[in-house]
Amino acid sequence: MTNDNFEEEQNSSIIIPNTPAIVFKEKTFGKTLIVSDLHIGYVYGRNKRGIVLPEAKRPEEDIFRLVEKIKPDRLIFLGDFKDEIFGTSHPIAGRIWKFLRELLEKTNVTIIKGNHDGKIEEIIPEEVELIPAEGIRLVEDGTNKSIGMWHGHASPALDVWTADITISAHAHPAYSFQDEIGAKITQKVWVRAKWLNTEQGKPDRVHIIIPPFNRYIEGYSVDGEYFKTIVLMRDAIDFDNAEIFTLDGILIGLLKDLQENRRKLEGRLKNLRKEVKASKKKRKY
Repeated sequence: MTNDNFEEEQNSSIIIPNTPAIVFKEKTFGKTLIVSDLHIGYVYGRNKRGIVLPEAKRPEEDIFRLVEKIKPDRLIFLGDFKDEIFGTSHPIAGRIWKFLRELLEKTNVTIIKGNHDGKIEEIIPEEVELIPAEGIRLVEDGTNKSIGMWHGHASPALDVWTADITISAHAHPAYSFQDEIGAKITQKVWVRAKWLNTEQGKPDRVHIIIPPFNRYIEGYSVDGEYFKTIVLMRDAIDFDNAEIFTLDGILIGLLKDLQENRRKLEGRLKNLRKEVKASKKKRKY
């Protein structure tokens, strides 16, 4: 499926090609940009623990470039704005304050709290709108469709949960492309699923899981067991038939098919390893 088809079928929230971000026109503010999981301080925290990662690009730089390109009237961070869960260390707190002050000169800023955003209210300017983990419900200008969004680690408010289109984050969706010899490349992906047992008159409510914005966060492959556990509303959506898209909107396949393909591939790799082991043992004797 092309990106154009993805946008048309959504009829509202539009993915930005090759970018883990959504933009739509909201009734109150106008053009609204949505990103998630910046995890500011992610690289800093790992460097402190001896895991050296390149720090050529900070997520703040990527955000500024995107804001310059899109020129939104409002920017919504859909949780996990920072990386440290319980508060924030001094150098990262200063970074966050400076980043938000500069960002507020360009657009309105809203942060929906994620599980990593503990005590974030202590380190952000008062002009930043802070929304609890239960999320927020907005209305798209033109279509009057409601859009509910929350981070995804906690249950949303009822009016957020029942919106026409819902968006969450937290799960860091990705897909690991793997070949027959085990070589693997992991890329971020979008997940789109339909809600089950929706109310009469809303048979096609859609849920979107947005991938993480931080370029250094690889994510969790959607066909793996861990991804299942981190999607808390999986029993309320048609999880098995969720559609998986690349960042530029190309359909990879249904989740259940990707899971089955992974099982088959892992079975073939297991047999191949056995054959190699048996061959080595035979040559030894």
